[in-house]
Amino acid sequence: MSSDNKRQGTISSARFNLLSSMVGGGSLSLPLAFHQTGNLFMAPVILIITSILAQQSILFLIKAGVYATTSNREQRANINSISNNKGTATYENTARAAYGSSARVFAMGLVCACCFFGTVGYAVLLRDMLEPIVDAVVIPPEGVGGGPTLARNAAMLFVVLCITPLTTWKNLTALKDIGAASMLSVLTVGLIVAYRSIECQLGETNQQSDGSDANNDGIRAFPLSMKQLLDAVPLFISSYICHFNVLPIHNELRCPTSDRIRQWVRTSLWSATLFYYMIGFTGSLMAKCTSSNQVQGNILLDFDESDPLLLLGRLCLAMTITLAFPMLVIPARDILVRSLVGSRFGRRFNKRSANQIMSTMPSSNEEDEGLTTVEFEPMEIAQPRSGGNNLEEPLLVLDRPLPSDGLDDDSSDEFVEDLSISSEQIGSRDVDSKSARTVVALLIFWSAATLACSVSSIDVVWDLLGSSFSIMLAFIIPCGSYLKLSGKRFGDVQDGGSEGFQRWAISRTVAWAMLILFAPLMVVSTINAVYNSFFSSE
Repeated sequence: MSSDNKRQGTISSARFNLLSSMVGGGSLSLPLAFHQTGNLFMAPVILIITSILAQQSILFLIKAGVYATTSNREQRANINSISNNKGTATYENTARAAYGSSARVFAMGLVCACCFFGTVGYAVLLRDMLEPIVDAVVIPPEGVGGGPTLARNAAMLFVVLCITPLTTWKNLTALKDIGAASMLSVLTVGLIVAYRSIECQLGETNQQSDGSDANNDGIRAFPLSMKQLLDAVPLFISSYICHFNVLPIHNELRCPTSDRIRQWVRTSLWSATLFYYMIGFTGSLMAKCTSSNQVQGNILLDFDESDPLLLLGRLCLAMTITLAFPMLVIPARDILVRSLVGSRFGRRFNKRSANQIMSTMPSSNEEDEGLTTVEFEPMEIAQPRSGGNNLEEPLLVLDRPLPSDGLDDDSSDEFVEDLSISSEQIGSRDVDSKSARTVVALLIFWSAATLACSVSSIDVVWDLLGSSFSIMLAFIIPCGSYLKLSGKRFGDVQDGGSEGFQRWAISRTVAWAMLILFAPLMVVSTINAVYNSFFSSE
């Protein structure tokens, strides 16, 4: 078996990739969200609730992805057919398995739109971060202010050119070191914001010009109006959007048992939550030192541009944004490549490739050479479990089904996919050549960068993405797909006894509750975003 088809991801690499998809330039808007909702009480509560709901939606998406790639309980329980081949679950195929081919097309468009406009937004933000450096070298024309100029766009496009090769890499696991560097950079930005904001809060001077002493310390427990609360909620939600990369990362993860999945998701999201609280709370304190007693959507704009620490923060954020580009381009690229595979030409090429590959596969008497056991790094080998729900259970047992754990609803090997590869899947992977990835990646990345050259402000796009597309992508589709696909497994649940049925019922109740919460929230937030963008006089 080719090493290209082996699972190579570790929990560490999966964690960094998920964090890189989630934590980035959007965290600079959290100080505004904290300031609007009440940084002392309401904002932390909303942040924690959003984190818990995001974790659950990711687990629902993974469950739905496993359901979509397996046919029945007997097939999933066949341990003898398990190898360390990569998984095949995708976001759009999960939607198709739940709601049909129209849902697949809608999901593909949704992911591509979110990734494309996210890339546009990050390119604009990258240009803004490079602006002081570029303007020091090439003085902009008078009256231009912030926004696109020839020199600023050229600097942004040069960085885009440098990072372009990373968008052609085959999978996200190869970007694990990039993810670690990105997280180090954004942590540096957070520490700089925290230091300057606390310094402002402890200082004696106040730059307020209106003479008002109300809320002059920038601290309050609750929002001043329902409008402010409604404006801030999409900012919290958009900070946890990473769902377009969840299944690709899961497909790469070695031996994806329930405990390992829970460890990966929980440690990733709680690490992000701690960082969000630090930059959100401390950044909101900067309101004390602004003339308007407010903070801006990009907290770095509230600091003095001549501050050397601010310059370091801008450079670190520019690096974070740059390293996040592959995490946005690769999901959309893979969807378009898979669409090419599904075309008439792709199916013809697929059939020829499958026949060639199948002719070189070992015969039945060489079956032992065709399958390989899962390989583990030393730190990932677990000892037999003595009790409790932890990671001390064997990760893969070849002579019996995997033991049940807390995440499993209706089967003891919930997250172990059926990894038998059909001839169609083999051909599909062969079509995904480097040339196809390169062409599609260039098309997506450079069209987004070109569009960014003419965009002076991305606020309208951020508002609409955060209030509608993000909620649909991260909560509506994962919860709805899980409910639809898990309902088809009711017979398996009955075979699992009363305890399995209880877990299954609780999970479905949680999924329904999330749908009931987020469906109207998406509608209200979208209406509010449209009003703010086109009708508000502020």
